[in-house]
Amino acid sequence: MPKKMVLMGLFTDVMPTAEALDGLRLLGVREEDMNIMTGVPHSAKMLGRPKLAEFPWISVLGALTGLLIGLALTFGTQWLYPIRVGGRPFTAIPTSLVIIYECTMLGLLVSTFLSFLWKCAFPSTRPQYYDPSINNGRIALLCNFDMRLEPQIRQVMAQHGAERVFEPQRRPL
Repeated sequence: MPKKMVLMGLFTDVMPTAEALDGLRLLGVREEDMNIMTGVPHSAKMLGRPKLAEFPWISVLGALTGLLIGLALTFGTQWLYPIRVGGRPFTAIPTSLVIIYECTMLGLLVSTFLSFLWKCAFPSTRPQYYDPSINNGRIALLCNFDMRLEPQIRQVMAQHGAERVFEPQRRPL
């Protein structure tokens, strides 16, 4: 198995970073092995990256879970503790809808929040790759690749305007 290596390139603008990403893709570096770090949030579209969003599916699953809990809470309670009042049916639909709606929204919100924390790797207690110049407006392109591609990776980053290409150290944040 080939040994992996990590390089970081520091760029001053978004366009050279996007061009470097395209160059790295042409070398065969996978999208999962490239990471952009910046002090300013740039959209994936600006950098020419595919939009990877798992939030909708996780949120839908959370909403369905909340819906099932709401149904179980309203109808299960009325089934376990039946009280006949004035010839009315056991389940009053209008009042049950409120509880079902609230449980659905609670499941949606909790699952979205937890997936956001998971996606952001929060809380992170391990040292991470980082460079202090990112706070000064630089855009860092972090690339994890096969060690045999090092000269080509350095060349692509330098050709597209990287100020500095180096092997970063893990630092506690």
